[in-house]
Amino acid sequence: MIEPAKNYHASIYVPASQETCFQALATQMDKWWTQSVDGSLTKVGDKVTARFPPDYGYWTFEATSFQRPYRIEMACIDAHHKVEGQPEKIDQEWLGTKVVWSINKVGDNTEIRMVHDGLTPTLNCWEICLDGWNQFFKGSLKAFLNGNEPTPHSAA
Repeated sequence: MIEPAKNYHASIYVPASQETCFQALATQMDKWWTQSVDGSLTKVGDKVTARFPPDYGYWTFEATSFQRPYRIEMACIDAHHKVEGQPEKIDQEWLGTKVVWSINKVGDNTEIRMVHDGLTPTLNCWEICLDGWNQFFKGSLKAFLNGNEPTPHSAA
């Protein structure tokens, strides 16, 4: 059982449909997370790699649960996180963690709840990753689903 209080977790509310939200998470990460994405998630076993050029790192996820349009679970199966001034072990801290997206209709809006199971305050990357998820999930994805300009990572 995932304990949100011990892991990074957040929610956003957007006027988009559940299906639109599901598609943004499964197949449009390049629109809101990072412009350098390889692959997409359309079924259990699919893999997606999010890269952060020029050399901030990459993470590869595999879909472990796929319940359209309500839920996506993805496990980090490959990780490389390079942060100047941080211990070398930061590189693999996401390996084995899981991101769970829950998508629910709430009144006229859709709520997307995210739990990053394994991303806890005990990790070296906690503050950096907290800022990153807040920027990309709570900021960029929300903007994208609200019809505003998202701010995915770009090499430029």
